[in-house]
Amino acid sequence: MKLEKREITLNEFDSLKDIFYTEKCLLSEYVLAIAKAERKETRGELISISKEIAEDVCFVGDLMRGASIENE
Repeated sequence: MKLEKREITLNEFDSLKDIFYTEKCLLSEYVLAIAKAERKETRGELISISKEIAEDVCFVGDLMRGASIENE
């Protein structure tokens, strides 16, 4: 079966959606790690990293909204 070019290319929105899902899953794992962490220093570091990931999730979400508006 031969694949046509349009069947295997991703558009910008699809790529952003993949990034958004990955970042969201990563944030969820950090939250679970925070709940299991016993040391205060470890929790602090995980919270700091979680904040960065949360900002990335928001940024990618904004990009997705911009990309979906452009596609309409």
